[in-house]
Amino acid sequence: MLNIQLLRNSKIISIVVLFSIILFSCDKFANNNKIKTKDGWKEFSVNENGDSIMRVYRSDGFKKSEVTFKNGFNDGVGYDYYDNGKVHYEIHYKEGYKDGETKWFYQNGNIYRITVYEMGKKTGVQKKYYENGKIKAEIPYKDNHPVKGLKEYKKDGSLITGYPRITFKEIDKLAFENKLILEISLRGKGRKTKYYRIKKISGFDHDLSLSAQTKNGKAKIVYKLKPGQSIMEKVRIKAVTNTKMGNPLVLYKSYNLAAENRF
Repeated sequence: MLNIQLLRNSKIISIVVLFSIILFSCDKFANNNKIKTKDGWKEFSVNENGDSIMRVYRSDGFKKSEVTFKNGFNDGVGYDYYDNGKVHYEIHYKEGYKDGETKWFYQNGNIYRITVYEMGKKTGVQKKYYENGKIKAEIPYKDNHPVKGLKEYKKDGSLITGYPRITFKEIDKLAFENKLILEISLRGKGRKTKYYRIKKISGFDHDLSLSAQTKNGKAKIVYKLKPGQSIMEKVRIKAVTNTKMGNPLVLYKSYNLAAENRF
């Protein structure tokens, strides 16, 4: 009699366990497109083209971001949203790279910045705007690097002028050290400036960093001249710094160097 009761109990337990597994599986299948996060959840779906879409929601149900994937890469338009539901930024992707216009917005919906990318690299003119919609800055890029031609505007629309200039200073140490130092600096600028010496190599100009010779916002080129030696050279310099608005300013200047060690 005891064995029969134990058999009945074990069958009941087995049925309960099986039923629980089925319920768990159904629930998992019904919710496999959602993943909980620390402050909300992620939701996955597939559009009519077969691309995967991931949407991120806050705990209050408002959408935080949205991005489309194709063949495992970001592809299409991605969005990020402010707490008020308006778009924070809009990014176009192609095969995992930013490609096309990337737009950032103020919370009032007005455009803040537009940047054009080609396969992940900034190209063309990046534009920034004041919150009232007026143009703030135009920053030219080529192959992901800022180039000469920055334009910045005041709130009244007038063009900002009076940027710093590259200056040169010769420090003559030929008499005792057989050295001549060409010091390069930006008038009115501090430490956060990068200097490059432009040299023609195999027929093309190359920017050679002077970071190893830069200190306190000044760079230097040291020439060693033995007694009787002379030098005549056109030194071409590129400087990259940031303006008060935080935009990259690219400057160029040449210096005709002529010296002789007569000691």
